[in-house]
Amino acid sequence: MTIGQRRVVWTVLATITLAGLTLRILAARGGLWLDEAWSAVVAQDVRTPAGVFVRINHDNNHHLNSLWLQWVGGTAPPPLQRALSIVTGAATIPLAAAIALRRGRAAAILAAIAFAASPFLVTFGSEARGYAPMLLALVAAIGVADRWLADPATPPPTTAIALAAIFGCLSQATMLFALAALGTWVAVERWRSAGWRRAAQDALRLFLPAAIAVVLLIAIAWTAAATSRDGFQFGAREPHDMAKWLLAQEQLWTWSCGQWAVAPAIALAGWFVRDRIVGLVLLSAIGLPLAVALLALPNSGAARYYMIAVPPLLLLASITLPVLWTKRRIWRLPILAAGAVFCWTAIDRNLALITNLRGDPGRAVRTLAAVAPHGATVSVALSRSTAILNAAARSRRYPLTIADSPCAPFRFIERDGYNPFPDRLIRCGRSFREIARGDPTGLSGSHWRLYARSR
Repeated sequence: MTIGQRRVVWTVLATITLAGLTLRILAARGGLWLDEAWSAVVAQDVRTPAGVFVRINHDNNHHLNSLWLQWVGGTAPPPLQRALSIVTGAATIPLAAAIALRRGRAAAILAAIAFAASPFLVTFGSEARGYAPMLLALVAAIGVADRWLADPATPPPTTAIALAAIFGCLSQATMLFALAALGTWVAVERWRSAGWRRAAQDALRLFLPAAIAVVLLIAIAWTAAATSRDGFQFGAREPHDMAKWLLAQEQLWTWSCGQWAVAPAIALAGWFVRDRIVGLVLLSAIGLPLAVALLALPNSGAARYYMIAVPPLLLLASITLPVLWTKRRIWRLPILAAGAVFCWTAIDRNLALITNLRGDPGRAVRTLAAVAPHGATVSVALSRSTAILNAAARSRRYPLTIADSPCAPFRFIERDGYNPFPDRLIRCGRSFREIARGDPTGLSGSHWRLYARSR
């Protein structure tokens, strides 16, 4: 590729990255939903960076995200509180394109489009949690390992892998699954080309510093939880349910690729193209979900727990489709169909996310500010809802009081999923009327209703 061609390619990639950044900014408006709000409130309550590591012993503590929320403060507008995810989510786009560019210009452009527009990545790249930084670390590690596998005679990039592992684990603990898949992938690729002894040696050399760093991080977290009065806590711990597991797989692939059938089709097509990324796809997209199901692990019905499979699959699709397009004409119609499905789904679901804003709990506080501009007292049906209201009130600097009594002038009710809200709300002998509501249409958000006491 000439310098001029490379310049044109990177101009196109920069434009796509800017579009992906814009999508994430638009999706980051609106109040923080439940998990984000709890992260923000707790990060402020522990006051110091050290407190993030030793005082928040909860699975909702994504350390780098908590540090960011603590630094910008609870009065920051929601897009600023989500800025870490927005920036790291957008940074993943050119990084993925750079990996695909080793296979060709078309692959790079397709990778940029896929990572910029995938509704799954837009969703988690625009909310105040640690998933987007974790995925950035994962894609960086994939790029480093992929480059080294192309020329294993060069020194192994142990430092780069270790830094990615540290950044990823501090972002979100799902990085542990990613590292296991990456290590297995490297070992299998080296075994295929150099035998099992060399494979074991190379994988150990490449991942040993990362493993040591991860063990130290786990030791710090375990010590903090062991010395805590309440130990380590989980926001929710649901037993394994096969129906929910299947729903999680359906959500994962429809929100990533457009339709669930696209994912196995891409994996099968990648097998014929024989790109080494296919091994990582099989480990992360098939191996991880099957292991979770066979072990009957709790919380297996959450699609986000399998998100480490999304970057490898999108990379494989971007690499495979241009090869198949040029090889055989018979592939062109299925490729066009898959592309149309992806584009339609991306447009539809990203527009829904941008307009719905995860149910926008901030609308509750905006409504209160309109009807009670000098402050309001609100009771909540669930104690966890205090975080939603407090986070929204702090970002607007609105004087809000959470009442212990259900007789307060306003009542906020939150529900999981589509559990019903009361048709008629009566408290302390007085009826309440609904004045605001929110229902998310995507992968995350809060279902809520705000009621005001009738005069």
